Amino acid sequence: MDFKKILEEMLENVEGSIGASLVGMDGIVIDQISRNNSFDINAVGAEYSSIIKNAMRASSSFGLGNTAEILITTDKATMIMMLVGKNYFVALALNLDGNLGRGRLELKKAIPKFEKELS
Repeated sequence: MDFKKILEEMLENVEGSIGASLVGMDGIVIDQISRNNSFDINAVGAEYSSIIKNAMRASSSFGLGNTAEILITTDKATMIMMLVGKNYFVALALNLDGNLGRGRLELKKAIPKFEKELS
């Protein structure tokens, strides 16, 4: 199974999904898929890598353990990001009325698939 197929499967299974990407912690997008041409999932993934790194540092310095998931909601969309190993993360963008619970579940199901492909 390739990365795009895993991302497509996530989007198909989550009502209200806009796009998804697999991103390196350096901000480089490994693969992505978007249902909305005006939504640049590549740029989103690259920009959010710095937020993830900051959250990881903050969690560690406060003794809260390892960061596993970050959720950001804006006035137009919700981004769910989960770590894939130590060097990657997967991001899923949802409309505000998208199924957040299902999105989280599908991300958790996809992580082992990504890890297998990356090994």
